[in-house]
Amino acid sequence: MVSVHKLFLFLVLFSFCQKEILSQNADSVAIDKHPILTDRYRVNMGFFVNLKSISMNVDGDLPSNPIDFGQTLGLSRQENTFNLNFDWRFSKDKKWVFGFEFFTVRNSQTATLEDEVKWNNTVFPGGVILDTGFDIEMYRIFFGRVISMGQKHELNMGIGIHAMNIHTFAVATAYIGGIDFELETDKKKIDALAPVPNIGFSYLYAPNLRWGFEANVGWFSLSIGDYSGTLWNLEPSVSFQVFKNVGIGVGYKYFKAKVNMNRDIWRGAADLLYQGPLFSISGNF
Repeated sequence: MVSVHKLFLFLVLFSFCQKEILSQNADSVAIDKHPILTDRYRVNMGFFVNLKSISMNVDGDLPSNPIDFGQTLGLSRQENTFNLNFDWRFSKDKKWVFGFEFFTVRNSQTATLEDEVKWNNTVFPGGVILDTGFDIEMYRIFFGRVISMGQKHELNMGIGIHAMNIHTFAVATAYIGGIDFELETDKKKIDALAPVPNIGFSYLYAPNLRWGFEANVGWFSLSIGDYSGTLWNLEPSVSFQVFKNVGIGVGYKYFKAKVNMNRDIWRGAADLLYQGPLFSISGNF
């Protein structure tokens, strides 16, 4: 007959073995998860081949209609631009995420106006040659939280802000009797920083250690003080892990924002639309 203390020792050893097995299985599961679901840092750098549509107006003391930079001024609709994304799982359990994104779009063009254009207290008559351009820098800061996770997926939600740094200028030249005349160039440069808050969701699905599928959605519509605006940001993508810490990806980016400003520096609006394929290389660690 087995003594009580031997039985107790057997149960303790059995329990210890079970815990070791479960611990080893848990470690195995963690190792088998795709790096985009486990690594603390992730950087994406790539080229955004975008088709853009940009309309702006600066009223000043002369109410004006929005100027379509493509249709009215003949600026190119297609442009290749640099795009940067950075994600950091900053909490100990890796469930809190800080994200940063940056891309910039710039263009300039010289065109002969067919119709009259009003811009920041100045009227450019039809027939003048207008040298114009813009430089829009887009920054996005985001704080998110993992609300659902598993062996092959992860769902995040959070809040953030898009800040659009807008630089634009216009210089008109008229030909009178064969002589060039520049028209009021000192009133044509406009610089403004327009913040637009947003809420966002992201979903990651990795069926194995090589392939990853991701979808990001951001939206907001709000008025704050001198600013009001709406924003949509959609980005589905697929990635392939070439090495343990390096991957490549392709996706499609759709960004639409309308910002209204009522400030001394700029009383007007900007209506922006960017969309097109995004090719990137990523590093994770």
